[in-house]
Amino acid sequence: MKSFILIGILILSIFVVPLIVPVEGFAALTYTRVSIEAVDTAAPSLTFKTAEGEVWTLAAFPADILNGLQKGDTCSVEIDLDNRVTKIVKLDSPSP
Repeated sequence: MKSFILIGILILSIFVVPLIVPVEGFAALTYTRVSIEAVDTAAPSLTFKTAEGEVWTLAAFPADILNGLQKGDTCSVEIDLDNRVTKIVKLDSPSP
């Protein structure tokens, strides 16, 4: 009987956990080391180059995450399921 209860709880958790944790809270993609190519605060958008050489231009949300960024900065970026940059962590800056 205990094994049936345990199996029932496990099956229930498979269906209930996705309802409790919103999908929007997760990053769809994270790049740990990109080079900033351009920052457009008017759009707001960010253009960056990945370590593989791909260049992406994506909307940034919220816009204030672009504050303090400039071309040449090396950052980590998180992209949400709507292909928007939602988090930027500056890793280092080029020497002047």
